[in-house]
Amino acid sequence: MKNFSINVTKYLLILFPPVFFFSYFPIIALGSNNYMNFELSLPEIWLVIFFLFSLPQLKTVYKFYTPKILLLATILPLYFTLTIIWSENRPRAILTAGLFWLLIFAALNLVYRLKTDKTKKLHASLIKSLLVSATAVSIFCWIQCILDVAGVPRDATLLCRGCVSISFGFPHPSGFAIEPQFMGNLLLAPVLLCFYLLSKFQKTPKNIKKRLYIILLTLFLTSTLFLTLSRGAIYAFVVALVIMLMLIRKKSMLIRSIAYAFISLAVALVAFGTFSTLGPTSDTFFDGTAKAIHQLSLGKIDFRSDRVKNATDANTETNTTVEASATSTDDATESAFSGYVAESTNVRLGLNSLAIKTWVTSPKYVLVGAGLGSAGPAMNRAFPDEIGPKEIVQNEYVSLLLETGLVGVILLASVVIFTTVALVKHQKTARKTVLITPLFVSVTLGFSLTLLFFSGLPNALHLYLFPLLFLDYNLRSKDDFLITEKV
Repeated sequence: MKNFSINVTKYLLILFPPVFFFSYFPIIALGSNNYMNFELSLPEIWLVIFFLFSLPQLKTVYKFYTPKILLLATILPLYFTLTIIWSENRPRAILTAGLFWLLIFAALNLVYRLKTDKTKKLHASLIKSLLVSATAVSIFCWIQCILDVAGVPRDATLLCRGCVSISFGFPHPSGFAIEPQFMGNLLLAPVLLCFYLLSKFQKTPKNIKKRLYIILLTLFLTSTLFLTLSRGAIYAFVVALVIMLMLIRKKSMLIRSIAYAFISLAVALVAFGTFSTLGPTSDTFFDGTAKAIHQLSLGKIDFRSDRVKNATDANTETNTTVEASATSTDDATESAFSGYVAESTNVRLGLNSLAIKTWVTSPKYVLVGAGLGSAGPAMNRAFPDEIGPKEIVQNEYVSLLLETGLVGVILLASVVIFTTVALVKHQKTARKTVLITPLFVSVTLGFSLTLLFFSGLPNALHLYLFPLLFLDYNLRSKDDFLITEKV
């Protein structure tokens, strides 16, 4: 029985990167209440199945870790579970705490298997699985855009409401995620992996084809990241790439990486312009590229024509009107947005402000928070005329402050600090293994930055597991990551 479970969990691990790219579609709707929707996604199902098949190995896995590591890994989930007692949204609190426990279990199991796999076959399979799945889903993203321009209904393309051509004049993909920001977030790890792999290739005749393959893959995945038009994911990518290049310390790699990033951006801008030209709106090629630049620069860089600037902008309309525009018929000739949508930024900042104002309304909130999953109900109770009970904060750090209070934030900071110190100490004393690699640091930092732009757990489960693929992933120039033996 134990050998059977080991084999099953091994293959479940190899499947986890592609499964996590299906973060919202398909989705199993199980109903709703006044505070939340009850839905079940493929990553959540994977976490449950992985837990069940890993149970026979539970004792072996936990014996691998010291009590200190286990404490660092479980102290936050323990506190989150405790907040269920005073949570104002107990069903959501129970489900969220359960997901955190499943994530911690999967993370400990993943690291254990990677560290005890002396042949590195599992690691190679996981890396290849990540790249293959990212490529396949990116192809689907481009197909989504092409189908939307061709007039295929949104129900068939799986694009979100604000992703269709009628919004900006061009579509931007959401893949199998609920929104483009989560699709862009999913691409962060494989894109940074590609840039890292490029830094490890030597210029030899033997590696010419493989190097060209990775260059093309880097350009394609990075172009898709820009195509999502997700500012949070794109800003995080830029910062993470800069940090990784600083840690790699190769001048030639710095120049090439900047060139690849700009080429990828240019490809995406050309795509926006082309989609605008061929789409159902009156926007031209130049309108599409100018709008994309205006949106990505938060309105700071403006190449838009006077016609676009003077167009009626849906920023001033209500959400109902915008949604109606996004689902309008082919008779529409004007896109809903003429450029940077300031409302999307203002709404996020407004939610952050409401969350902080709610947090200071009660000494209990300040100290221990409103309880896990209670941000929406707590803000609705404090400001019933401004926000509904199902709303979320759109900033994970502010959300944690409101839901878990100072105790939760201090515990989180302590775990981060102690973990960092432990990794640095291991780095200094280890002879054969190096845990803190440039790729691991950059991916972790990039994901941490994206948490400033959204909150919630179900749509971002990959964020807590993808970085672990790069722990102790320090390729040498002679390593051939493309040749993966069967596991």
